[in-house]
Amino acid sequence: MGDTMNFTSIPKQYRPIPFWSWNEKLDTKETAEQVHTMHEAGLGGFFMHARGGLQTDYMGDEWFANVEAAIQAGEETGMGAWAYDENGWPSGFGNGYVNGKGIEYQQKYLRMSETEPTENVIAKCGDHWFYFDVNPFYVDVLDKKVIKEFIDYAYTPYYERYGNRIEGFFTDEPQISRNGIPWSFVFEGEYMRRYGAAINEHLEELFLPVGDYKNTRVKFWKMVTDLFSESFLKQIYDQCNEWGLKLTGHLVLEEDLYTQITGSGACMPHYEYMHIPGMDWLGRDIFDCLTTMQLSSACEQLGIKQVLSETFALCGHNVSFAELKGLYEWQMVHGINLLCQHLEGYSIRGIRKRDYPPAMYCQQPWWSDYKEFMDAMSRESMILAESRKQADVLLLHPQTTAWSMYDGKPAEVYGNEEIEKLHEKLLSIMRTLEKKHIMYHLGDETLMERHARVENGKLVIGEQQYSCVIDSACEILLPKTQALLDDFLAQGGTLVKAEDLPDNPVCDSDEITYVRREHDDYTVHFFVNTSKDRKTANIHVNGKKLDAYTGELTDFPKDYEFEPWGSLMILEDETETCRLTKQKEDTVRLSETLTLAEPVQNAITLDVCDYYFDGELQEKNGYVLNICERANELERPVQIHQDYHVKINYIPEQLFLVCETPDVFAIRVNGELIDKTVCGFYLDKSFKKIDIAKYIVLGENTISFDCAFKQSKAFYENRRKSLVFESEKNKLAYDMEIEAIYLLGAFSVTTDGTWEQLERNAVRFTGSFALDAPKETVRIKHIEQQGYPFFCGEMKLAGEVEIAGENPVLDLNVKGINAVRVKIGNKEKVMLTDNKLPLKEFGVSGKTKIELTLVNNLRNILGPHHLEIGESYAVGPGAFFKESCVWASSPARWNAGYCFVETSL
Repeated sequence: MGDTMNFTSIPKQYRPIPFWSWNEKLDTKETAEQVHTMHEAGLGGFFMHARGGLQTDYMGDEWFANVEAAIQAGEETGMGAWAYDENGWPSGFGNGYVNGKGIEYQQKYLRMSETEPTENVIAKCGDHWFYFDVNPFYVDVLDKKVIKEFIDYAYTPYYERYGNRIEGFFTDEPQISRNGIPWSFVFEGEYMRRYGAAINEHLEELFLPVGDYKNTRVKFWKMVTDLFSESFLKQIYDQCNEWGLKLTGHLVLEEDLYTQITGSGACMPHYEYMHIPGMDWLGRDIFDCLTTMQLSSACEQLGIKQVLSETFALCGHNVSFAELKGLYEWQMVHGINLLCQHLEGYSIRGIRKRDYPPAMYCQQPWWSDYKEFMDAMSRESMILAESRKQADVLLLHPQTTAWSMYDGKPAEVYGNEEIEKLHEKLLSIMRTLEKKHIMYHLGDETLMERHARVENGKLVIGEQQYSCVIDSACEILLPKTQALLDDFLAQGGTLVKAEDLPDNPVCDSDEITYVRREHDDYTVHFFVNTSKDRKTANIHVNGKKLDAYTGELTDFPKDYEFEPWGSLMILEDETETCRLTKQKEDTVRLSETLTLAEPVQNAITLDVCDYYFDGELQEKNGYVLNICERANELERPVQIHQDYHVKINYIPEQLFLVCETPDVFAIRVNGELIDKTVCGFYLDKSFKKIDIAKYIVLGENTISFDCAFKQSKAFYENRRKSLVFESEKNKLAYDMEIEAIYLLGAFSVTTDGTWEQLERNAVRFTGSFALDAPKETVRIKHIEQQGYPFFCGEMKLAGEVEIAGENPVLDLNVKGINAVRVKIGNKEKVMLTDNKLPLKEFGVSGKTKIELTLVNNLRNILGPHHLEIGESYAVGPGAFFKESCVWASSPARWNAGYCFVETSL
């Protein structure tokens, strides 16, 4: 086993390709350095993604100089350089160029009125008038000539400059409407061509249950779906084919039957026109949805090897490696095999630090431990990509039925009870099949129209064939689908119900998700525990377990214990299989108190101050992010003065003030203008360190900032546009920003107040902070409450443990920590995803010294600190704002206390 594939070596093509957010003033030297930084972490390529905060002219000479620098560095390291096709997202508007060509190119929505409209009138149908609204900030993706302009603007310049030195393009969330039924100037001619009827005579049926409305809706949305495929995806795909480049990306609102109607009509048909089709998955929650199975089913039917997921956005900075692994492996067991991490920020200065965290980049303390995790995920991705899932059951996708039920309400705003019931019915069938561990695919009617046939009693779709079909979620089928089913039944095929199918005995737990995939030389059995709890399951397959971290194949016990969010990949061939007996563990635990083995570089975030506009007090103890947004509202220059107050009971030898863009501020400590000489950075190159120890006194201190705050006229105009549509907000860049400041040094933080336990391993502190002398020891529970609430970095602890028994295992209860480096004697091992570490390999018994280096994340230093709910598992920019602004039109409930995540062993 393994002769045809070296499981210890992972080619770049299987390694993750992250979103690399170009969100700052670009510098060719810095750009090249960052490519090498990614290479060292085991990444396979990068998407050069223009994004909010960009201060280099998009698609200008300096932009392309940095693209060239990135490509050259990619060639040096073997990493693939990919272009992202937009400035921000959704793709298609060409940084405003395409929609700027006028109403014919702009996105339009069909509207119904009981009275005659004054403009944009289409027709009167029945008792109602119909007209269209215009969104001037996005484009008509249903008109080929519009998307041809987009290709000429966003794609052609890359090919003309670089040819095949880039891998291809990422297109992000192109969308039909999201604001009700779309309208395009091509509809009247296209509807007549397809159906021999005037669409204007049927408009009322799209909104109301009158006439033959179900049939009309199916015809309309089939037309819309086909036009989206042909005009957007296929046109770009064909151009990429002509150039020898690849297209990847993902659609919008892929999760359910209702939202994908106005997002894309139907997701599955469009995957045919991507070389690496993709999806996204936002936040930490895992829930029943269609996204993964829609995507992987289409790819397996079409014979597409690699399947991408843009994932981890909104998880928040505190997400652990175990949770990241669980999120991705849940997608992998459903057919995903290429990871696109969201997000690597060129910088995290200003608004950039709040760009749907976590930061998946070198700003994180855990970056040096990232490669081991990347290797593991890449190894599993490689094995899954090089094998094939063969399913015997086809579940017909009821999107056609959903079309017949849709009555024109905007997605994400209104519900539709009929479609919700249909969606739940489909999910129920899928849940039944998964609990039974039955291999199945979803069947999309448009893809079947293109690629399905009946052959030897099997329903064949592309490269897959099925002997059993489930149609119980469908109330309406397209005529061609019905004809296929009739032929299938006539040739001996079977219509079945999920509940009547026998269980697959491969595993005795219906809480473990499973897939079987075939390679020419072996069979892959992949089991995933998508739960925070440890689970034991009886595994009924032979073979060897893959160690995802090393590529080695080892024996495994039949009663297999899955770690939280854990997995088991078994490779089965014709060689003899040896099963282990599950060993009893001899638990080794730490003492309650450990010594700080080295001085800890600690930090505190100062995010409240007294601030003044033009000499007039605006707020006492005001939240710092209010300042910039309030000043922006004035749309004029403002002289801003800020006073931060901090109590200091201990002055370390070096005490660093950390701030962004110190050059634009006059900074005083206790009234004295400071020397702003920069001596390094903290976390990010934009977080400048200035030693202020000589200006500090014991007791109360005031740190003051003064600046002439001013934004450009263009910024104010773009900000107003950002309040209207997401394309403008997603590329918004400030000229000046005012952010929290930090103090950094060898100190502890006294917390004079009360602590409250919250959900999701979080705590809230209400009270005051003061700098104090560093600690010599800490208890292993709630380290954040022992002088280190804002701690971000590495903390080395030392103690003693008693190692005894045949199978000693260190058992920790890790919270708020991404990696624990365990050193005993001269050997060190890293705990990344499991709270248990076997100690037998250390070769030590009895009482012995142990060192543990705790490596955490950006959460407690960057927040969000003040959400009333405490810790959030869906963290976007709005989670950081107290007052209404472009990033938070309706801010979440606020709490002046500080929410931290627990730091414990």
